[in-house]
Order: sequence, then C-alpha cells, then structure tokens
Amino acid sequence: MHIEHECPQCGAPVTLDETDTLFSCSFCKTRLFMQAPDYFRYRIPPRDPFLETVFYVPYWRFKGMHFLCKTSAIENGLVDKTFIAIEAPGLPPSLGIRPQTLKLTFAKLVDGAHYIRPAIAFDRSLAEVQNKVEYQLARTRTSRIVRISEDNYDLVPDVSLEIKEEHTYHEAFVSDTLSLIYAPFYLRDDTVHDGVTGDVLPAAAATVLNTEMIESGWTVSFVPTLCPNCGWDTISGKDSCTVFCRNCCSAWQVTEGKLSPVVFATMRSVIPHGVPSLYLPFWRVSPDITGIKLDSYADFIRFTNIPRALKPALETKPFYLWLPAFKTAPPAFLRIARQLTVNNPEATDTVMPLATVAPVNLPLKDACEGVKTLMGDLTLRKKIFFPTLPDITAGIRDASLVLVPFAENNQELVQLDMNFSLFKNTLRLGQGI
Repeated sequence: MHIEHECPQCGAPVTLDETDTLFSCSFCKTRLFMQAPDYFRYRIPPRDPFLETVFYVPYWRFKGMHFLCKTSAIENGLVDKTFIAIEAPGLPPSLGIRPQTLKLTFAKLVDGAHYIRPAIAFDRSLAEVQNKVEYQLARTRTSRIVRISEDNYDLVPDVSLEIKEEHTYHEAFVSDTLSLIYAPFYLRDDTVHDGVTGDVLPAAAATVLNTEMIESGWTVSFVPTLCPNCGWDTISGKDSCTVFCRNCCSAWQVTEGKLSPVVFATMRSVIPHGVPSLYLPFWRVSPDITGIKLDSYADFIRFTNIPRALKPALETKPFYLWLPAFKTAPPAFLRIARQLTVNNPEATDTVMPLATVAPVNLPLKDACEGVKTLMGDLTLRKKIFFPTLPDITAGIRDASLVLVPFAENNQELVQLDMNFSLFKNTLRLGQGI
C-alpha cells in the first residue's frame, strides 16, 4: 500500500509505503518519525477529483503474521483483511485488493468531503479462527498382501481413510497492524455510486445521508530523529521503530511523542575482521510464564526435554527467549527464534558495531505476542503442553536489544558462532508485513 503525502518542512510530494514509520524527504533531507494518536487513517481518492460531495465510508484493515497451535502442528501464514465499520447493507463488505493497488493519502478534512464516523468497533474475532475444533479426513498410505496364485503373494499399495480431530489451542498475531481506510462514495439521482469505479450500488441513499459524520480532523505528529543525547544524526531504516547513534553509542525508540533510551548490546563473534557482515537485531527476553519455572537454562532443558546434558553450571545460567526484532516470513520467525533460544549466547559488548545494522522494525510488544507459540514450538512434549495453552499467561520480567553478527554470501546470511543460516529473501519478504 502506497501513501502520498507532502513534506511538513518544504511541501514537496513524498510517496510512503504502508510500513514506513520514518518520513524522509529527498528534497530538503528532512527525517522525521511519524506517529498517530491511536492508528493511522488513510483515504482512497475518488476517480473524479472534481466531485462536489463525497462521502467517505470507513473500513478497518488488519494485517500481520498469524500462528495457530493445533493438535497436529503449528500452522503459520499472513493475514490481510478489511471489514466495513458501519451498518450499511448494499455497500461492499470489504475493500478487496484496493489498498494494495491504489495510492492513498492520509485522511484529512477538505471542502466537500464528509467522513462517516465508524459505528462498529474493531473486533479481532473477525480475523481469528472461529471454529476451535475441526474434523479432517486424513489419508494414510499403507500396503496389503494379495494372493496372486496358489503359491505366490504380492505386496499391493493401499490407502486408508481416517477422521482426525483437530483442536486449535492457541492463536497469535505477531507484527499486527490496525488502520482505518476511508473509501469514497457519492450520491447522484438518489442512488449511491462507487467513487472509484462509478458503479451504481444497491445501498439506499438514506443509509449514507443519515450516518453520523466526523467534524474534526486527525493529525499525524512528527518527531525529530536527532539523538537526544548528543544531537547527532541517527541511523535507521524507513520502517524502523528504533534508531541508533554511532556518535554516543546509544539506541532510542519513539514513545509518547519523544525518543526514549533502549538498552542494547552487541554479541561477540568469531567472525574475522574484514569479512562483510550484517548485524540482525533480537529482543532478549526474560519470560514470566504462569505454571512454568524458567529461572535457569537447566529449567528450560527440563521443560522442553531437548537433548542437552544437564550440567551443574546450567543451573545458574540465566535463560532468555530470543525473538527477532525484525520482520520476516512467519516460518523463518519461529526457526530463527528457536535457533538462538536453544543456543542462548551470553558474551556481549556495549560497543556499536561499524558494520551495517538491519532496521529494528518489530517492536518488543509485538514480538512478545509470539512467546507462547515459541514455547510450544520449542518443547518436545507438545501433546501435553498444547492443551494447557489457553490457561497460560505470558509476560516479561526484563528485555534488551542484542545485535547478532552474520556473515554474508550471495544468497544467505550465516551465523558462524551458532552454525546456522537464513536466506536474504526472508528479510525482503518481511518488509511488506
């Protein structure tokens, strides 16, 4: 989704992606954080810009990574849905692919435009799985012995059918984004017309005219990205929620209209100096999960039953969950988190690396939505643990940001200390979430 906006400093036109949190103007070089009071509101411009009166109907848009802990496995995917926010029979119930194909602008009150107030609050259940129990017909390949003659037998392949019961024990949305999109409609000859296609809709004109309108506008606030500590230019990506200052070796995130400090560290590595590398950010979280003792790494081994020797030193070694602080494809999110959590690296420095740091575009709050799913993925006792997920609450005692070094090749990022890799495409896929 692309949004057109003008620079607040010089007025030059700038095209933003939906995932952008940083406003960067190529004309005056202004760099600002963008913030909304609750969520961003966008407007789809009508096809005819000279329409005298346009009614903008609100639609909720919800998108993010989706995880389901089910009887047989953990399912994952992406969700991107829109729902109409008023009771209006005859109007489209969703926007379809329009948010992805049309250029939008930030919603603001202009002459001749009437914004309809949302009458239906966003209900997350519209995006959640409604049926907690499913019955599936499973096919199992088997074989049977067939007599082909008086003294000869042959093994013939066969297929058996079995009805399996699938329970959904837990559902999580990670990196979920909520926004409000206003779609244009207009009245002509007592009929309602679609403002994008001009098609006549079966909705009654009274439905639109008698709906409560919004009289005051919304503002998008801008926060400077200069380091509050030394005034130096910070480094970040266009979708970052955290910025770094190389001058005073600090990290900052936007909270309540200002930059607040973030505790961060850099993992020590065996990667030789001079090797091209990229640092990926991770949230190192000390979890607080009801009914599960995770005070040490030994507690983690006992809970998950992973094949690790319970050495005495592990009884005092702190345990952390490692969650990616960057957006990536859902399967890679779990795999990378599992790899670092099992290895649980310790040695860190407080020095800002000179190599490139990937943008921190997954806030701690959003990443922690996947804690229960990650614990379910880590344990080998899934049949015992999954049924307890609905009664478990997960919180955090402490968290910090850790930069982990990866060596680059043509297609992969390789972590030499823990001997695992990930494709670069997983990072590119995450930029659109």
